This record gives sequence, C-alpha cells and structure tokens, in this order.
Amino acid sequence: MKKIKITFLILIILINSILFTGCWNYREIDQVLIVAGLAVDKGINDQYKFTVEIAQISGGKDSKTTSKTITAEGETMFDAARNLISLSGKRLYWSHAKVIILSRKVAEEGVEKVIDWYTRDSETRENVFLLVSEEATAKEIFDVESTTEGIKSFILGEMIKNQVSLSKAPITDILQYGIESKTKEISTIIPAVSLKKMNDKMVAQVMGSAIIKNNKLAGFLNGDETKDLNFIRNQVKGGVLTEEMQTDNGPALASLEIFKSNTKVVPAADGNKIKIDLNIETTVAIDEIEGVENLISEEQQLKLEKSTENTLKKQIQELIRKVQSEYGADIFGFGEKLREDKASQWKRVSNNWEDVFKDLKVNVETKVHIKNSAVLS
Repeated sequence: MKKIKITFLILIILINSILFTGCWNYREIDQVLIVAGLAVDKGINDQYKFTVEIAQISGGKDSKTTSKTITAEGETMFDAARNLISLSGKRLYWSHAKVIILSRKVAEEGVEKVIDWYTRDSETRENVFLLVSEEATAKEIFDVESTTEGIKSFILGEMIKNQVSLSKAPITDILQYGIESKTKEISTIIPAVSLKKMNDKMVAQVMGSAIIKNNKLAGFLNGDETKDLNFIRNQVKGGVLTEEMQTDNGPALASLEIFKSNTKVVPAADGNKIKIDLNIETTVAIDEIEGVENLISEEQQLKLEKSTENTLKKQIQELIRKVQSEYGADIFGFGEKLREDKASQWKRVSNNWEDVFKDLKVNVETKVHIKNSAVLS
C-alpha cells in the first residue's frame, strides 16, 4: 500500500512538472515594443491618430532607458493600433502603459470609445491613468522635453500619483472612470495636462481637471478650483492653503500645510426642495509667514483660522455656483449621497436630477484648526 502511495505521488509530481513549468505564451523582448503611453488625436478625414511612446532599454555595462514615438492613423482605433506595426515592424506590448492622453476633440466626441477599445485587449491593464490635453493636440505632450530624464509617460504617471501632496488634479485611472461613469448621478473628472514654459523650454504639467458629462468633455477647472473640488469630494490628503491677512502692520501672508481634512455631505429635504449641508473640517500647520506681523501668538492664530475659514468657504461656494450654472454636471457626488441617505427623495428627482442640481441649495460650513507652527515658534 505504501509503495502504491509513493508511486502515485511521483506520478503527480511528474505530471505537474510537465504541465505547469515555464510560460506557455512568453515572448522574447526583442520581438515586441513596450508601450509606455498613448496619445489619441483626430487625423486626416476624421480618422483616429495614435501616437505611442515606446520604452527602449539599451544593454551593456551602462544600460540606459530612452524613448521614441511612433504615429499612425486608422479608420477605427483598432485599425490605428495595428497600423503602428507597419511602421515599427514589431507588435506592441501594452501591459506597461502608464497613461492615455486624449485630445480635446476626442474627449468631446466621447471618452468611452477609447476605453472600450483599450479594455477589450487581453494585454491591457485597468490601472492606466487618463488625461485630457488642454493643448491643440495630445501628441504635443510627447513632443516636448521632460523635466527629468526618463520616459515621459512614466514621469506623467508619477506626477499624477504625487497629487496626494498637491490636491490640484484628480487621480483617475480607467477602472475608477468606469465605475463613476456608470453611476447615473455622477459626472466624472479626469486630470488635465498642458504645456508650461520653464527655463526657456516647454514642459508638460499635470494641473487642473477636465469635466466629463455624459461621457463627453464639458470643460476644464484650473488647479485651485480642483483643490476646492477635492475638499468637497473628501479627497484632500495634502497640499497648501495660502491666506493673506490684513493687520495693523500691513498684509501678512501665511502658507498652511494641510495635514488632514474631512468632509461630511448631509442631504436634507426642505419641504419639496432638497438641500445639501456641506461641513468641511481641516487641520493645518503654519509653514511659512511673509510680513512683520506675529502670527504665532494664540490671538493671531485664532484670527488666521477664522480668515482661512472664510476664504475657503467663499472659494467653495463660488466653485459650486460656477459648476451649477456653466456645466450642470454633478461632479461633487451630491446625487450619489442623496441616493444613499434619502432613497425616497432620490427616487422622486432622479429622472430630472440635472435640472434639480442646477438649482440645488448648498450650505457650506468650514472649520480650520492650526495644529502647530512647524519647528520654529
């Protein structure tokens, strides 16, 4: 009996070693081109124009990573992607792509078209960041120099990740966009990328956000407006608030580092009308003071807290009014919160939420706590 068990075990090991050893669909690195990023534009005769950034790794003692771009057009996105092979001579490997940049025109026609094509491929991943170019084309972002050495697409990906320290652009990948775009009461935001002149050369900058309403580009918000939006969406993890106070000794400017922020969105019914109570509580530290006024004393810190609260409240109110009047897009998630907390009221207004949102009353309350004044006092 023991010999039978041993024989059976050896047989299982031999079978496993045959079936599960090695990679059945491996590809040699010299047979493919690694795609780092993709820019989608419209070309001649309204065809799709694809520009891919290819990561190139040189071997040898001092290995170096560089990049090049390849551009091709096609009647469909899949056609454009395959036409790239005629220029490169190799198949494209998409699993390491970090960003997809859409031109204004492509985004205005519909973001879902690009995502639908991209996610159908078996090699693609859903953690690719989406961006919308504020320039004339998306390709321009790849054409300029990068601020540091390396692959431009990888650098753009790091810029988006590091927005946790700035809060001036959203962090949106394909997966998150898919979730939000399928939710009826939410309009989506995507980071915006533009060109900025620095040291006599143009470089790419991730700042601000693109408003996507009904799957199409509706407009842009700048970096400061996006930070206020992140306060409302309870997505502020860091960043800086600057506050200028008028004192007896003249104006004093303080830079306040954000340590944490918590936002509570409370929907309520006022008769037949729906309103939103927005309560934002933020903890900061004084990191910089410009001027001769002493803002470290307890009395001055209380004044600084109050002044910052009023400024933040005013900015958020102005942003809400702007989005309501110009875009009518609920990028704040008020509809989602209403559906969660007040299902009966949501059912009553869900079919015409866009009209309700435009006239929605939002009460904003802000509270700022100064935790400390950094090391110096």
